[in-house]
Amino acid sequence: MSHSLGPLANNLAAYAIYSTAQTEMRHAYKLIEAGDYLGAAAEIDSAAHAAEVLARATSDLDAERSERWLGVVVARRRFADQARARASDTALALAA
Repeated sequence: MSHSLGPLANNLAAYAIYSTAQTEMRHAYKLIEAGDYLGAAAEIDSAAHAAEVLARATSDLDAERSERWLGVVVARRRFADQARARASDTALALAA
């Protein structure tokens, strides 16, 4: 994330990625409430990817922050897997 405006542009780009991921997570929670677990899993996967981008972007600047972002990646991927499992369980229950 380099830009001719320097660190300010980098901060703005990082904030935009973070903000988009937060919006995706809020949307995922709404999808879960509506019973759309696969849709929620897709949103959560996207938010996990955003956290991964932030981890890579911060790795050279702040190793501790990068490690925290990697923890977020793991947690979001686990959450997406749980949503997919719930979708599968729901589909099986409906088929029975």
